[in-house]
Amino acid sequence: MKNLFLFLLPLLVITACGKGPETVTVNPDNSELFGGPDTTVIKADASDDDFVHIKLGEAAQIRSLDPLFAESNSEWRMINLIYDRLVRLDENGAPAPGLAKRWTVNEDSTQYIFHLKTTVNFHNSPIFDGNTGRRFVASDVKYIFDRMGFNDVPDFTARNFNDITGFSIYHSEQTLVKDPDLRVYPSVEGVRTQDDSTVVFFLNKPSGDLLQRLAHPMASVYPKESVESEDGLIQNAAGTGAFRLLSREGNAHLLTINKDYNGPKPNINRLDIISGLTERDLFQEFAQTNLHGLIEVGPSTLLTIADTTGNLQDSYYRNYNLEQTDITSEYPLYFNRNSGQTDQLNEIIPSLDERSLLINPALGTISLDSVDVTGTENIERPQFTVTQTKHPFYLFLLNNLAPQVNEMKYSFSMSASYVMSDETTFSTLPYPGTELFLHWETPLYILTQQDISGISITHQPWNLDLSELTIK
Repeated sequence: MKNLFLFLLPLLVITACGKGPETVTVNPDNSELFGGPDTTVIKADASDDDFVHIKLGEAAQIRSLDPLFAESNSEWRMINLIYDRLVRLDENGAPAPGLAKRWTVNEDSTQYIFHLKTTVNFHNSPIFDGNTGRRFVASDVKYIFDRMGFNDVPDFTARNFNDITGFSIYHSEQTLVKDPDLRVYPSVEGVRTQDDSTVVFFLNKPSGDLLQRLAHPMASVYPKESVESEDGLIQNAAGTGAFRLLSREGNAHLLTINKDYNGPKPNINRLDIISGLTERDLFQEFAQTNLHGLIEVGPSTLLTIADTTGNLQDSYYRNYNLEQTDITSEYPLYFNRNSGQTDQLNEIIPSLDERSLLINPALGTISLDSVDVTGTENIERPQFTVTQTKHPFYLFLLNNLAPQVNEMKYSFSMSASYVMSDETTFSTLPYPGTELFLHWETPLYILTQQDISGISITHQPWNLDLSELTIK
């Protein structure tokens, strides 16, 4: 099993008074969580009338700009701004030319030939000699798919491309054969370059959705030079997208517009993305006009500023814009069958109150499913443990789930590590041996200051579009 996460976080286990079971306390009462609205009118942070500096807040912490290690919508949106892919989504959500200017597909959809743009350069970056970029070529596409199967990167992305000829066997050998000298498959057979401007995909079965998968940020194209040889991670992100990464300062990623971008360019000179703050602190930064907008408004924030229909309360209406997009975000919770707690989980599921898990209908819906008990050995363990996450949506959900589990005389705690083990009951990611039992689908809300418009998310929760952003 791959060790996807290397981050160790503090143990968050709070014991209830007396001899009762444990529970997890994440947030205080939402009605007192945030202060009242700030009435200051925000002004563009610019040295002159032509320089536009925008600051946006993201709900989840942006830990990685590596397309193979990203796990949240916040990270995917950032990656979408920095990198391009062979295919993008057009205004109707259909596949459209990205780094590939055109493509042809055979009759049974098992062979895709992509003809690439020949005038695209990677961003200027210290990863290149002279701190300048280089031309994007077909071998860059070949490299990113070979890297998906590497032993030191997670499985989650690779599973989305197992229908590429030779991908599964290459990925299995990389995983199981630890000695590189004993491996016989040098790369993914089904991704081949004909020349610098042509790459061909061969599939082992017909596929009608390959183009949609290639449009996802997980298939972003980056240069081999950006991957650090020592740990196999991208430390200096260099893409071909609309924004170029300048630096990371504390909780802020600083970006500048890519003047050579051949697609729609936002009228923004510099973009700061703030993440890693608590939900309360992020909203306070916004309320103090230090941020122009919040992308994917957190659940506790929404309960504070909006009514049950998702509209702003009167006290916030004059200062802010709240948009409920047509997009929903999904937050699943997976059960670890290896925990041996199948019977206990199936016992509590019928008693869980789905409405009280979300409190407000504006936060969407939750569905619960019993888990299969076939071939499982039950272990009498009265404690449920979930792999730790700092994502505000999961914290909100767990904060509401814990008291219900507690009332049924079960303990509920968070693990100090992201690493899965047989002691782990729930996971927020689909590790091998896990099964979906809870699915939260919530509308995606964007909150901006009154004088900001044109921030949109379309078709997918990661598809952030700033091309129409304006300051009144």
